Amino acid sequence: MKKLPALVAIVTVTLSGCAMQQGDFPSLQKRPYEDVAVVDESAVPAPITVSLPAELQSNLNAAVTKSAAAHKQFQAKLPGVKKRVDAARNAAVSSESWVAAHMELAALEMLRSPSVEALADIDALYRTQLERESAEGQTGGTDIIAGQRNAVQAQVARQQTDMDAMTSRLR
Repeated sequence: MKKLPALVAIVTVTLSGCAMQQGDFPSLQKRPYEDVAVVDESAVPAPITVSLPAELQSNLNAAVTKSAAAHKQFQAKLPGVKKRVDAARNAAVSSESWVAAHMELAALEMLRSPSVEALADIDALYRTQLERESAEGQTGGTDIIAGQRNAVQAQVARQQTDMDAMTSRLR
């Protein structure tokens, strides 16, 4: 019996939502803007560049080659420097082993500088290509450069990680 008044209240509230109210309701007809095409048919997509200008490609290749050569030298010298740093790890500041380790680190830093320079060169090439694409309404060349930049950036980041790790061991 106690459930009956609750059931009557629920049915009354539910059915009252279906009752027609008086008032000015908006029309369900299409609005004028609904008939307008969303896509602008007059817009022409920008042509895609599948290659870089010869000079730009040559400069990009030179920068990548320069970085690869520097990275190879860095990697070849790295194990010896790590040994020198490990030997000087607990040495007193200004001791012979500490100074030798710092000198090795400085030499290693010099070996990696062409990689850092190459990264800066690639950034400049990217900017040049971006300006060219913007002026000519083309796309795609910056993607070519960005792919090479990412590879060089990964080498530089790895070198920096190695340098930071060895430097922190000498403190």
